[in-house]
Amino acid sequence: MEYSHLKKEILKIKAMDYLVIGSNGFAQVGSQDFYKKNRIEMRVLKEYLDKNYPIPEEFKDLCSYRVKWFNHDFGRYSEIVLVFDDYILNRWEEEDSRDKLDRFWSWFNSIEDADL
Repeated sequence: MEYSHLKKEILKIKAMDYLVIGSNGFAQVGSQDFYKKNRIEMRVLKEYLDKNYPIPEEFKDLCSYRVKWFNHDFGRYSEIVLVFDDYILNRWEEEDSRDKLDRFWSWFNSIEDADL
């Protein structure tokens, strides 16, 4: 039995990637109240991004803002990231949908430059 069509569908689902937007350092790794402050910081930053840098309609099915945890020598910390479907971005590049790809990167660069 041939499963190549299933492999392609699985690859589409797993083709997610992320771009780090950042945090503002309110919550410091290792401090006694880190997790409490971190939860507040991430909520405030996500609300700020949703309000001031909403995901454009043409990219709503492609990406979302999320909190991602990372490991560090002094403990775990989190950042706001933009999770996106890498498969779609790659397809735009292959299909020569350069204008759409350029709009996505231009929009992301404006978020990356935001004063968090």
